[in-house]
Amino acid sequence: MVMITKNDAKEYLEKKRKERGNASFEDNMNYLSNGVSHVEILRYQGAGEDMMYVVVAKAKTINVITGDKSFVVWARQEDKNIADALQKACDEFRNRICMGFPVEHEVGVPKSDINFPVNGKVYNDPDWK
Repeated sequence: MVMITKNDAKEYLEKKRKERGNASFEDNMNYLSNGVSHVEILRYQGAGEDMMYVVVAKAKTINVITGDKSFVVWARQEDKNIADALQKACDEFRNRICMGFPVEHEVGVPKSDINFPVNGKVYNDPDWK
């Protein structure tokens, strides 16, 4: 029996991705949009770093214990090229669906964490200005 490590799998996927290239941007967006409820494409630049793109694929869910609405993140990938980040997110989403393991559960901030006092008033109070 051969043991495959996480690095072996990552190297294999990188090699396959380079050999086959990316699918079209539209096809990748359609694939993600059909599978999850939210697709976020974020652009950021840290101090002294290159511009990076982050693709996050989230699905709405309900916590069966508390009844609160929340998100489950199925894919999160970043790259310098937006098309590469999107292709990596599609590949991750496909693999996580096969395994049945999302990236994160219960993504969101509880209301108790949002109610913080500012000058004696609560931040999300409608009278707060």
